[in-house]
Amino acid sequence: MNATQRPGKAGFAFVCCLLAVVQVCHATTVLPADQPIITSLALGGTNLVFSASFPAGVDQATLELRPTLTSTWQEAARLDVATNGGNMEFSIPQPKLETAFFRLNVTLRMTSQTELSSEVRYVVMPSLEETATNGYPNEAVFHFKGEIDGSDRIIIHRKGAFWEHIHWGWPDVVRVNTAEWNPSERNFLTTTGAVSFLPERYSLAAVNLEVIEGRDIIALERTNDALIVYLDDTPSGAAHYEFNIHFHPAPAKVSPPHASTSATLKITAQIDGSDRLKITAHEASWMHLAHAFPAAVRLNDVPWDVSRTKVLLNAGTNAYLPSGIDFSTARIAQRSGRDLATVWAEDDAVWVTFADNPNGSDTYELKIAFGENQPLQ
Repeated sequence: MNATQRPGKAGFAFVCCLLAVVQVCHATTVLPADQPIITSLALGGTNLVFSASFPAGVDQATLELRPTLTSTWQEAARLDVATNGGNMEFSIPQPKLETAFFRLNVTLRMTSQTELSSEVRYVVMPSLEETATNGYPNEAVFHFKGEIDGSDRIIIHRKGAFWEHIHWGWPDVVRVNTAEWNPSERNFLTTTGAVSFLPERYSLAAVNLEVIEGRDIIALERTNDALIVYLDDTPSGAAHYEFNIHFHPAPAKVSPPHASTSATLKITAQIDGSDRLKITAHEASWMHLAHAFPAAVRLNDVPWDVSRTKVLLNAGTNAYLPSGIDFSTARIAQRSGRDLATVWAEDDAVWVTFADNPNGSDTYELKIAFGENQPLQ
């Protein structure tokens, strides 16, 4: 593996892996075991719900709040933590503030040493439906504008959006609709009052991406409870990104989808940079975007030299899928790789996106299952 740092990619890597997305976004973070950390923030009724992890030997834990980066930290809650530490969930009333920063301040019993967690920022804005009424009737719109240098992920669910930074430079201030959002390690964007961030009448699956500007990867991934937005800028330095995500009402269920042949497709590749792959019943098309061409590419048992040919026909000895596939039923059954490997399903095709931001390259494996589930609504 190449140990040379990619030019223009500076800073350290903060790795955050998504485990599940439900009403509260659960995530895990690679940090020293002796540090407290807020692992997620979400709305629960009129409360803010925190998940946190504590080291063993905590004598006292305090949740601290400040409205701005220059304000003095204030005590928001005092927490009881088990002697051996561990994970816990707690809540406080939702503050009547447009923005707030939170952190944990703990004192260790044996040493009286104080440990501080990284900060989580909470930002309030109008709902996506309210913002979209100007120019986008019958839609809710998530409009993003900002600089990206590395890998970032935004998890959008009905009560808010959660930002996770993964590799290279931290983004500066970005804009989402009318709100300024300054992703420092973790951020939660939500609304006030009874209006949902994304009202129930809009589907998390019936969406389309409108790219306005962006030199590398903007990719979407559906889940049952959220929409995940991946931003990966693998070339040197930072670049400007701007896009709209249009949320539409769920389509009427006129008839059940036709039966699909059950099948799996395993894609393996050595990735160094960014690549996209479109798979249909007839052929697979590879689009290389940045840095080195992939190596050791395989679709199931079919080898593919993408540096020599960009199209692989699904026929003869190169057949990678059987006939009768309903591509809208595509689901990620398994994946591995240190950065991005994701799938977006359409009625007659699936789009696969790879991005590898760290130095050198890594082996990526993505297993896609067809015909096992119905399309998300």
